[in-house]
Amino acid sequence: MSKLNFFLIFFITLTVVQVSFPMVYDNRFIPLFQRPRINIEGLRSSFSIDFMAATASSSFDDDEEEIGLPELHGKFDLGLLGDAIAATGKPNPLRTDLQGIRIPFKMSGKIQAQGLVMSYRQQLSHWLSLGCSWLFMRVNARHKFALDKENLSLILGPGDEKELERTRGRAFSDLGLTDNHWAELGFGDIDFYVRFGGSWDYTLKCRRVDAGLSWGVLVPTGVKHDRFSPASIPFGGNGHWGLYGAGDSLFELREDIKVGLLFRVSKRFPRTRDRRLSVLKEPGIFGAVIGPACVNPGATVVFSPYFVLENLRKGLGVSVQYTLTSHQEDEWSDRRQNKEPRLNLTQVRDFSKWGSDYFTLNVFYDFGKIKVVRSFDPIVSFRWDVPSMLFVSSRVAKTHKVLLGIEFAF
Repeated sequence: MSKLNFFLIFFITLTVVQVSFPMVYDNRFIPLFQRPRINIEGLRSSFSIDFMAATASSSFDDDEEEIGLPELHGKFDLGLLGDAIAATGKPNPLRTDLQGIRIPFKMSGKIQAQGLVMSYRQQLSHWLSLGCSWLFMRVNARHKFALDKENLSLILGPGDEKELERTRGRAFSDLGLTDNHWAELGFGDIDFYVRFGGSWDYTLKCRRVDAGLSWGVLVPTGVKHDRFSPASIPFGGNGHWGLYGAGDSLFELREDIKVGLLFRVSKRFPRTRDRRLSVLKEPGIFGAVIGPACVNPGATVVFSPYFVLENLRKGLGVSVQYTLTSHQEDEWSDRRQNKEPRLNLTQVRDFSKWGSDYFTLNVFYDFGKIKVVRSFDPIVSFRWDVPSMLFVSSRVAKTHKVLLGIEFAF
Protein backbone atom coordinates (compact mmCIF):
# COMPACT_ATOMS: atom_id res chain seq x y z
CA MET A 1 0.00 0.00 0.00
CA SER A 2 1.42 3.44 -0.96
CA LYS A 3 2.17 6.09 1.66
CA LEU A 4 -0.44 8.35 0.02
CA ASN A 5 -3.20 5.76 0.49
CA PHE A 6 -2.08 5.13 4.06
CA PHE A 7 -2.27 8.78 5.09
CA LEU A 8 -5.52 9.30 3.14
CA ILE A 9 -7.33 6.50 4.99
CA PHE A 10 -5.79 7.62 8.29
CA PHE A 11 -6.99 11.20 7.72
CA ILE A 12 -10.50 10.10 6.76
CA THR A 13 -10.70 7.86 9.81
CA LEU A 14 -9.76 10.64 12.22
CA THR A 15 -11.72 13.49 10.68
CA VAL A 16 -15.09 11.99 9.72
CA VAL A 17 -17.70 12.46 12.46
CA GLN A 18 -17.81 9.07 14.15
CA VAL A 19 -19.00 6.90 17.03
CA SER A 20 -17.19 3.99 18.57
CA PHE A 21 -18.17 0.47 19.60
CA PRO A 22 -19.37 -1.51 16.52
CA MET A 23 -16.79 -3.80 14.94
CA VAL A 24 -16.49 -6.33 12.11
CA TYR A 25 -17.91 -9.62 13.43
CA ASP A 26 -17.88 -11.80 10.29
CA ASN A 27 -14.28 -13.01 10.53
CA ARG A 28 -13.81 -16.63 11.63
CA PHE A 29 -10.08 -16.27 12.31
CA ILE A 30 -9.75 -13.26 14.66
CA PRO A 31 -12.57 -12.17 17.01
CA LEU A 32 -13.29 -8.46 16.51
CA PHE A 33 -15.95 -7.74 19.10
CA GLN A 34 -17.79 -4.72 20.38
CA ARG A 35 -16.43 -3.04 23.49
CA PRO A 36 -18.98 -3.07 26.38
CA ARG A 37 -20.76 0.26 26.68
CA ILE A 38 -19.69 2.27 29.74
CA ASN A 39 -21.90 5.35 29.67
CA ILE A 40 -20.82 8.26 31.83
CA GLU A 41 -23.48 10.72 32.92
CA GLY A 42 -23.16 13.99 31.02
CA LEU A 43 -20.47 12.65 28.64
CA ARG A 44 -21.88 11.07 25.47
CA SER A 45 -18.86 11.05 23.12
CA SER A 46 -15.62 9.11 23.38
CA PHE A 47 -12.41 8.12 21.64
CA SER A 48 -10.50 4.89 22.24
CA ILE A 49 -7.31 3.15 21.13
CA ASP A 50 -6.68 -0.53 21.85
CA PHE A 51 -3.50 -2.52 21.33
CA MET A 52 -4.47 -6.03 20.27
CA ALA A 53 -2.60 -9.35 20.25
CA ALA A 54 -4.15 -12.64 19.13
CA THR A 55 -2.99 -16.18 18.56
CA ALA A 56 -4.55 -19.44 17.34
CA SER A 57 -3.08 -22.90 16.72
CA SER A 58 -6.23 -25.01 16.30
CA SER A 59 -9.87 -24.77 15.25
CA PHE A 60 -13.24 -26.46 15.77
CA ASP A 61 -14.88 -28.79 13.28
CA ASP A 62 -18.64 -29.35 12.82
CA ASP A 63 -18.72 -31.64 15.88
CA GLU A 64 -16.87 -29.12 18.11
CA GLU A 65 -13.77 -31.33 18.03
CA GLU A 66 -10.39 -29.62 17.82
CA ILE A 67 -8.67 -29.93 14.44
CA GLY A 68 -5.66 -28.33 12.80
CA LEU A 69 -6.08 -24.68 11.90
CA PRO A 70 -5.84 -25.21 8.08
CA GLU A 71 -8.39 -28.06 8.33
CA LEU A 72 -11.14 -25.46 8.65
CA HIS A 73 -11.25 -25.78 4.86
CA GLY A 74 -11.28 -29.59 4.83
CA LYS A 75 -8.87 -32.51 5.10
CA PHE A 76 -5.90 -32.60 2.74
CA ASP A 77 -5.48 -35.68 0.52
CA LEU A 78 -2.54 -35.66 -1.89
CA GLY A 79 -4.09 -38.47 -3.97
CA LEU A 80 -7.29 -36.43 -4.43
CA LEU A 81 -5.32 -33.29 -5.26
CA GLY A 82 -3.29 -35.20 -7.87
CA ASP A 83 -6.51 -36.41 -9.52
CA ALA A 84 -7.88 -32.83 -9.46
CA ILE A 85 -4.73 -31.54 -11.17
CA ALA A 86 -5.02 -34.29 -13.80
CA ALA A 87 -8.68 -33.25 -14.39
CA THR A 88 -7.43 -29.81 -15.47
CA GLY A 89 -5.30 -31.36 -18.23
CA LYS A 90 -1.97 -31.20 -16.39
CA PRO A 91 0.11 -34.30 -15.60
CA ASN A 92 -0.69 -35.99 -12.30
CA PRO A 93 2.32 -35.18 -10.04
CA LEU A 94 2.13 -38.63 -8.38
CA ARG A 95 3.95 -41.58 -9.85
CA THR A 96 1.71 -44.07 -11.64
CA ASP A 97 1.46 -46.69 -8.86
CA LEU A 98 0.35 -44.01 -6.36
CA GLN A 99 -2.37 -42.45 -8.49
CA GLY A 100 -5.97 -42.95 -7.41
CA ILE A 101 -4.91 -43.93 -3.88
CA ARG A 102 -5.92 -42.09 -0.72
CA ILE A 103 -2.86 -40.27 0.67
CA PRO A 104 -4.06 -38.13 3.59
CA PHE A 105 -1.95 -35.54 5.36
CA LYS A 106 -2.52 -34.00 8.77
CA MET A 107 -2.39 -30.22 8.67
CA SER A 108 -1.49 -27.94 11.56
CA GLY A 109 -0.82 -24.26 11.69
CA LYS A 110 -0.61 -21.08 13.69
CA ILE A 111 -1.80 -17.50 13.45
CA GLN A 112 -0.21 -14.63 15.38
CA ALA A 113 -1.57 -11.10 15.08
CA GLN A 114 -0.80 -7.72 16.60
CA GLY A 115 -2.58 -4.48 15.85
CA LEU A 116 -4.36 -1.28 16.81
CA VAL A 117 -8.12 -0.80 17.03
CA MET A 118 -9.27 2.81 16.90
CA SER A 119 -12.80 4.02 17.48
CA TYR A 120 -14.49 7.36 18.05
CA ARG A 121 -18.00 8.22 19.21
CA GLN A 122 -19.63 11.61 18.66
CA GLN A 123 -23.06 12.53 19.96
CA LEU A 124 -24.80 14.98 17.61
CA SER A 125 -28.01 15.39 19.59
CA HIS A 126 -29.91 13.70 22.38
CA TRP A 127 -31.19 11.07 19.94
CA LEU A 128 -28.60 10.93 17.15
CA SER A 129 -24.96 9.84 16.95
CA LEU A 130 -22.61 8.79 14.15
CA GLY A 131 -19.55 6.62 14.24
CA CYS A 132 -16.76 4.44 12.96
CA SER A 133 -14.25 1.82 14.04
CA TRP A 134 -11.02 0.93 12.28
CA LEU A 135 -8.33 -1.73 12.53
CA PHE A 136 -4.66 -1.86 11.55
CA MET A 137 -2.68 -5.04 12.21
CA ARG A 138 0.12 -7.38 11.27
CA VAL A 139 -0.53 -11.12 10.88
CA ASN A 140 1.89 -14.04 10.61
CA ALA A 141 0.45 -17.41 9.61
CA ARG A 142 2.08 -20.77 8.98
CA HIS A 143 0.91 -24.23 7.80
CA LYS A 144 2.62 -27.55 8.47
CA PHE A 145 1.99 -30.93 6.81
CA ALA A 146 2.63 -34.44 8.14
CA LEU A 147 1.72 -37.69 6.42
CA ASP A 148 -1.24 -39.34 8.19
CA LYS A 149 0.22 -42.83 8.44
CA GLU A 150 -2.68 -44.18 10.50
CA ASN A 151 -5.18 -43.58 7.69
CA LEU A 152 -2.85 -44.21 4.77
CA SER A 153 -4.23 -46.73 2.29
CA LEU A 154 -0.83 -47.97 1.06
CA ILE A 155 2.29 -49.57 2.50
CA LEU A 156 5.23 -47.19 2.49
CA GLY A 157 8.53 -48.43 1.16
CA PRO A 158 12.00 -47.02 1.89
CA GLY A 159 12.11 -43.35 0.97
CA ASP A 160 8.40 -43.15 0.09
CA GLU A 161 7.58 -40.69 2.87
CA LYS A 162 10.20 -38.21 1.66
CA GLU A 163 9.13 -38.72 -1.93
CA LEU A 164 5.49 -37.97 -1.08
CA GLU A 165 6.58 -34.77 0.63
CA ARG A 166 8.52 -33.75 -2.49
CA THR A 167 5.50 -34.66 -4.63
CA ARG A 168 3.31 -32.42 -2.48
CA GLY A 169 5.76 -29.59 -3.12
CA ARG A 170 5.59 -30.22 -6.89
CA ALA A 171 1.78 -30.29 -6.76
CA PHE A 172 1.74 -26.92 -5.00
CA SER A 173 4.19 -25.57 -7.57
CA ASP A 174 1.92 -26.76 -10.40
CA LEU A 175 -0.95 -24.83 -8.79
CA GLY A 176 1.11 -21.67 -8.28
CA LEU A 177 0.95 -21.96 -4.49
CA THR A 178 3.75 -20.33 -2.51
CA ASP A 179 5.42 -21.72 0.59
CA ASN A 180 3.49 -22.36 3.78
CA HIS A 181 4.34 -19.07 5.54
CA TRP A 182 2.45 -15.81 5.06
CA ALA A 183 2.91 -12.39 6.67
CA GLU A 184 0.99 -9.20 5.96
CA LEU A 185 0.67 -5.69 7.40
CA GLY A 186 -2.46 -3.75 6.56
CA PHE A 187 -5.92 -2.44 7.35
CA GLY A 188 -9.10 -4.18 8.37
CA ASP A 189 -12.56 -3.17 7.18
CA ILE A 190 -14.00 0.16 8.33
CA ASP A 191 -17.36 0.22 10.09
CA PHE A 192 -19.42 3.42 9.67
CA TYR A 193 -22.85 3.71 11.27
CA VAL A 194 -25.63 5.95 12.55
CA ARG A 195 -27.40 5.32 15.85
CA PHE A 196 -30.79 6.56 17.06
CA GLY A 197 -31.30 6.15 20.76
CA GLY A 198 -31.83 7.79 24.10
CA SER A 199 -31.73 7.36 27.85
CA TRP A 200 -34.50 7.36 30.46
CA ASP A 201 -34.06 7.84 34.20
CA TYR A 202 -35.89 5.74 36.78
CA THR A 203 -37.87 3.55 34.42
CA LEU A 204 -38.50 -0.21 34.28
CA LYS A 205 -37.34 -0.38 37.91
CA CYS A 206 -33.86 0.71 36.80
CA ARG A 207 -31.84 3.74 37.77
CA ARG A 208 -31.29 4.44 34.08
CA VAL A 209 -32.03 2.77 30.76
CA ASP A 210 -30.03 3.51 27.61
CA ALA A 211 -31.18 1.92 24.33
CA GLY A 212 -30.87 2.49 20.60
CA LEU A 213 -30.94 1.15 17.07
CA SER A 214 -28.01 1.36 14.64
CA TRP A 215 -27.63 1.02 10.88
CA GLY A 216 -24.15 0.69 9.44
CA VAL A 217 -22.04 0.03 6.39
CA LEU A 218 -18.94 -2.19 6.25
CA VAL A 219 -16.30 -0.74 3.90
CA PRO A 220 -14.00 -3.47 2.48
CA THR A 221 -10.64 -1.79 3.09
CA GLY A 222 -9.23 -4.92 4.71
CA VAL A 223 -6.53 -7.25 3.42
CA LYS A 224 -8.07 -10.07 1.34
CA HIS A 225 -7.21 -13.76 1.17
CA ASP A 226 -4.30 -14.39 -1.21
CA ARG A 227 -5.30 -17.23 -3.53
CA PHE A 228 -1.61 -18.06 -4.09
CA SER A 229 -0.87 -18.40 -0.35
CA PRO A 230 -2.98 -21.02 1.48
CA ALA A 231 -1.91 -19.70 4.90
CA SER A 232 -3.29 -16.22 4.24
CA ILE A 233 -6.41 -14.94 5.98
CA PRO A 234 -8.67 -11.94 5.31
CA PHE A 235 -8.54 -9.04 7.78
CA GLY A 236 -12.24 -8.33 7.26
CA GLY A 237 -14.98 -9.52 4.92
CA ASN A 238 -12.57 -10.54 2.11
CA GLY A 239 -13.43 -7.61 -0.16
CA HIS A 240 -17.22 -7.61 0.21
CA TRP A 241 -19.21 -4.48 1.06
CA GLY A 242 -21.84 -4.98 3.74
CA LEU A 243 -24.76 -3.51 5.65
CA TYR A 244 -26.06 -4.28 9.13
CA GLY A 245 -28.71 -3.38 11.65
CA ALA A 246 -28.22 -3.59 15.40
CA GLY A 247 -30.05 -2.96 18.63
CA ASP A 248 -28.37 -2.29 21.96
CA SER A 249 -29.56 -1.64 25.49
CA LEU A 250 -27.88 -0.86 28.80
CA PHE A 251 -29.74 -1.12 32.11
CA GLU A 252 -28.27 0.50 35.23
CA LEU A 253 -29.94 -1.60 37.90
CA ARG A 254 -28.29 0.27 40.74
CA GLU A 255 -25.47 2.74 40.92
CA ASP A 256 -22.38 1.08 39.36
CA ILE A 257 -24.26 -2.17 38.54
CA LYS A 258 -25.23 -2.55 34.87
CA VAL A 259 -26.35 -5.20 32.41
CA GLY A 260 -26.36 -4.78 28.65
CA LEU A 261 -27.39 -6.57 25.49
CA LEU A 262 -26.44 -6.30 21.83
CA PHE A 263 -28.19 -7.94 18.89
CA ARG A 264 -26.92 -7.51 15.34
CA VAL A 265 -27.59 -8.86 11.84
CA SER A 266 -25.17 -8.10 9.00
CA LYS A 267 -25.11 -9.03 5.32
CA ARG A 268 -22.28 -8.74 2.82
CA PHE A 269 -23.05 -8.07 -0.87
CA PRO A 270 -22.23 -10.56 -3.66
CA ARG A 271 -19.00 -10.02 -5.56
CA THR A 272 -17.41 -11.73 -8.58
CA ARG A 273 -13.63 -12.02 -8.83
CA ASP A 274 -10.97 -14.61 -9.58
CA ARG A 275 -10.82 -17.26 -6.88
CA ARG A 276 -9.29 -20.67 -6.29
CA LEU A 277 -11.95 -23.30 -7.06
CA SER A 278 -12.28 -27.00 -6.17
CA VAL A 279 -12.60 -29.68 -8.85
CA LEU A 280 -12.87 -32.86 -6.71
CA LYS A 281 -13.69 -31.56 -3.22
CA GLU A 282 -10.07 -30.69 -2.49
CA PRO A 283 -9.97 -27.92 0.19
CA GLY A 284 -10.80 -24.55 -1.34
CA ILE A 285 -7.42 -23.02 -0.42
CA PHE A 286 -5.79 -25.75 -2.60
CA GLY A 287 -8.34 -25.62 -5.44
CA ALA A 288 -6.95 -26.90 -8.74
CA VAL A 289 -8.62 -24.17 -10.83
CA ILE A 290 -8.41 -20.38 -10.70
CA GLY A 291 -11.29 -18.52 -12.31
CA PRO A 292 -14.09 -16.01 -11.78
CA ALA A 293 -16.72 -17.00 -9.26
CA CYS A 294 -19.49 -15.06 -7.56
CA VAL A 295 -19.73 -15.42 -3.80
CA ASN A 296 -22.86 -14.27 -2.02
CA PRO A 297 -21.93 -14.31 1.69
CA GLY A 298 -24.46 -15.58 4.19
CA ALA A 299 -25.92 -13.39 6.91
CA THR A 300 -24.11 -13.05 10.24
CA VAL A 301 -26.14 -12.92 13.46
CA VAL A 302 -24.65 -11.72 16.75
CA PHE A 303 -26.09 -11.99 20.25
CA SER A 304 -24.04 -10.51 23.09
CA PRO A 305 -25.17 -9.91 26.72
CA TYR A 306 -22.80 -8.50 29.34
CA PHE A 307 -22.63 -7.58 33.03
CA VAL A 308 -20.67 -4.64 34.48
CA LEU A 309 -19.63 -3.78 38.05
CA GLU A 310 -18.13 -0.29 38.29
CA ASN A 311 -16.25 1.49 41.05
CA LEU A 312 -15.51 -1.60 43.12
CA ARG A 313 -12.66 0.32 44.66
CA LYS A 314 -11.89 3.94 43.69
CA GLY A 315 -12.56 3.56 39.96
CA LEU A 316 -11.78 -0.14 39.55
CA GLY A 317 -14.41 -2.12 37.63
CA VAL A 318 -14.95 -5.47 35.92
CA SER A 319 -17.26 -6.81 33.24
CA VAL A 320 -18.06 -10.19 31.72
CA GLN A 321 -19.41 -10.41 28.17
CA TYR A 322 -20.66 -13.36 26.15
CA THR A 323 -20.71 -13.18 22.35
CA LEU A 324 -22.42 -15.72 20.11
CA THR A 325 -21.79 -15.32 16.38
CA SER A 326 -23.46 -17.41 13.68
CA HIS A 327 -22.54 -17.05 10.00
CA GLN A 328 -24.82 -18.69 7.47
CA GLU A 329 -23.70 -20.60 4.38
CA ASP A 330 -22.21 -18.64 1.46
CA GLU A 331 -23.51 -19.19 -2.07
CA TRP A 332 -20.89 -19.92 -4.75
CA SER A 333 -21.52 -19.82 -8.50
CA ASP A 334 -19.12 -20.54 -11.36
CA ARG A 335 -18.76 -17.51 -13.67
CA ARG A 336 -16.18 -18.99 -16.07
CA GLN A 337 -17.07 -18.83 -19.78
CA ASN A 338 -15.59 -22.30 -20.30
CA LYS A 339 -17.09 -24.56 -17.65
CA GLU A 340 -14.46 -27.29 -18.10
CA PRO A 341 -13.28 -28.90 -15.97
CA ARG A 342 -16.50 -29.17 -14.01
CA LEU A 343 -16.28 -27.91 -10.45
CA ASN A 344 -17.42 -29.44 -7.19
CA LEU A 345 -18.10 -26.58 -4.78
CA THR A 346 -20.24 -28.55 -2.33
CA GLN A 347 -17.60 -28.71 0.37
CA VAL A 348 -16.63 -25.05 -0.07
CA ARG A 349 -20.28 -24.05 0.48
CA ASP A 350 -20.78 -26.40 3.43
CA PHE A 351 -17.63 -25.26 5.22
CA SER A 352 -18.43 -21.57 4.73
CA LYS A 353 -21.03 -21.85 7.51
CA TRP A 354 -19.53 -21.27 10.94
CA GLY A 355 -20.31 -20.21 14.49
CA SER A 356 -18.36 -19.06 17.53
CA ASP A 357 -18.82 -18.68 21.29
CA TYR A 358 -16.64 -16.27 23.26
CA PHE A 359 -16.44 -14.96 26.80
CA THR A 360 -14.74 -11.60 27.29
CA LEU A 361 -13.24 -10.77 30.68
CA ASN A 362 -12.63 -7.05 31.17
CA VAL A 363 -10.86 -5.25 34.01
CA PHE A 364 -10.87 -1.46 33.80
CA TYR A 365 -9.93 1.59 35.84
CA ASP A 366 -11.83 4.86 35.49
CA PHE A 367 -9.64 7.78 36.59
CA GLY A 368 -12.66 10.07 36.58
CA LYS A 369 -14.25 8.20 39.50
CA ILE A 370 -11.64 9.47 41.95
CA LYS A 371 -12.26 13.13 41.12
CA VAL A 372 -14.99 15.42 42.39
CA VAL A 373 -15.32 17.19 39.02
CA ARG A 374 -14.76 15.00 36.00
CA SER A 375 -12.89 16.35 32.95
CA PHE A 376 -11.06 14.57 30.11
CA ASP A 377 -10.22 11.54 32.27
CA PRO A 378 -9.17 8.20 30.75
CA ILE A 379 -10.55 4.73 31.30
CA VAL A 380 -7.80 2.11 31.03
CA SER A 381 -8.90 -1.47 30.35
CA PHE A 382 -7.50 -4.95 29.85
CA ARG A 383 -9.72 -7.42 27.94
CA TRP A 384 -9.29 -11.11 27.20
CA ASP A 385 -11.44 -12.89 24.61
CA VAL A 386 -11.64 -16.60 25.49
CA PRO A 387 -13.14 -19.15 23.02
CA SER A 388 -15.68 -21.58 24.41
CA MET A 389 -17.91 -24.43 23.25
CA LEU A 390 -21.15 -23.34 24.91
CA PHE A 391 -23.48 -23.41 21.88
CA VAL A 392 -22.29 -23.06 18.28
CA SER A 393 -18.49 -23.38 18.01
CA SER A 394 -18.12 -24.81 14.51
CA ARG A 395 -15.68 -24.30 11.63
CA VAL A 396 -14.00 -21.42 13.45
CA ALA A 397 -10.45 -20.76 14.65
CA LYS A 398 -9.83 -21.23 18.36
CA THR A 399 -8.29 -17.80 18.81
CA HIS A 400 -7.33 -16.16 22.09
CA LYS A 401 -7.09 -12.37 22.01
CA VAL A 402 -6.02 -9.76 24.55
CA LEU A 403 -6.42 -6.00 24.34
CA LEU A 404 -4.88 -3.20 26.37
CA GLY A 405 -6.83 -0.02 25.73
CA ILE A 406 -7.49 3.54 26.78
CA GLU A 407 -10.76 5.42 26.30
CA PHE A 408 -11.53 9.10 26.76
CA ALA A 409 -15.09 10.32 27.33
CA PHE A 410 -16.05 13.93 26.65
